[in-house]
Parts: sequence; C-alpha cells; structure tokens
Amino acid sequence: MVKDPTNPFNTLDKSRFPKDRRKVAPREEKPVRTEPLPKVEDQEDLFAAAMHGVAPLKDGGRDVSPPAQVGNGPAPQADNDQETMDQLRELVNGNLEFTLEHTNEFILGQVKGVSPKMVTRLKTGAFSPEGHLDLHGMNALQAFAAMADFIREEYNQGKRCLLLIPGRGKNSPEGYGVLREKVQQWLTHDPFKRVVLAFCTAQPRHGGAGALYVLLRKYKKSQGKIFWDRTPPDMDLL
Repeated sequence: MVKDPTNPFNTLDKSRFPKDRRKVAPREEKPVRTEPLPKVEDQEDLFAAAMHGVAPLKDGGRDVSPPAQVGNGPAPQADNDQETMDQLRELVNGNLEFTLEHTNEFILGQVKGVSPKMVTRLKTGAFSPEGHLDLHGMNALQAFAAMADFIREEYNQGKRCLLLIPGRGKNSPEGYGVLREKVQQWLTHDPFKRVVLAFCTAQPRHGGAGALYVLLRKYKKSQGKIFWDRTPPDMDLL
C-alpha cells in the first residue's frame, strides 16, 4: 500500500500503540434497595425521635376558639305562647269566663282573650260550618241532649266550626226565642264551655238570627277533662 506523503501521521511509530484495544466492560448498576414502610407504631417512634429536643411553642401554638356549645334550655317562646298557656290553665281549672253581647237580632259570646281577628272572621262567616244541628220543634231537654251529643261527636272528630239552628222562636207560646236564649246560656257552662271558643249569630245565608256559628277549640287529648255528663244551671233540665 502506497503511503500518502501528505499524511502527517506517517512518521509515528505505530509499534508503541497496541493493535487491539481492550473493550471496557459496562458498569454494573447496583439495584436500589427498597425497604417496607414502617408500621404505625414505628412511624410514631420515628416521629418522636425526629422531634427529640425540639421545644414546644409557648401556649401550644395559635389560639383556637372552642366550638359553641348547644344549650339544653327551652327554646325561646313566641309572645302568644303565654296567652295560650293562660287559656289552657283556665281550661283545666274550669275558670274560663265568657263575654256576652246580644240584641234582638244579634248574639256574640267569646272566651276572654280570644283573638279579635278570629272573632271577626267568625262573625263574617269566613269559617264554613263543618256540621249543623237543627233544634226546631224540640223542648229544652231534647235540645240539650241533642246539642251535647252533636258537639261532643264533632269536637272529637276535630271539627272547628259548627252551625246550631235553634230558630227565632216567633211561633213559640212565649212569643220570643226561648230556645235561642237557652242555647247561648248553655254554651257558656259545662260541658260546653271547655270546648267552645266563641259563638255568634250566623250570616243570612246560614240562617241569620235563627242560627248560631259555634267555634270550637282544636281537639287535643291532653286538653283537660271535659265533663260531658254535667248539665248547665237550668231549671228546665232538672
């Protein structure tokens, strides 16, 4: 092989260099050793060891307000709760008092303390009668017995507004509404006074002066004892 006279490496002594270079073996990578995670107890020990010598902050760190405690006292009562309790106390003690207004054509009776708004609605016929009893042609004993059965049954069924029809009594021997007058007296005494809130002359569409709206209390089993076997102080009922 003809040497290239222009090659500067022709003058090098190649005997000084080995013909075969030793191949460099690739570096063996050591596997990374993995250890299982410590158990909970070990983690706590490690944390305690790591925190050894660390002083806690003064006062235990930032102040945290304690959660508000729920009181066990009674809830605030509405203003009208006292009125309700007073009426209930009077009902249990039998001390309810009625105020009465009446003319030849109008009758109004109400327990003291009843809402004026409720009485106004009763007078205007805003409460539709849920039951009615016609007392025409009955004497005092018959009318009272019928009233007691009727009001007791309707009250126990949760009815609130009733219609009693005693008539105007123009054709009676006395010449006036005897039964109409007795009915309003009976309603203010036992057994009715413990279930009646108010009563008044009905609107013309429901009988006018010959009929009465009767507003009953809301039925409650625990609302005192009602003496259904009692009779009002009326000589005609003896």
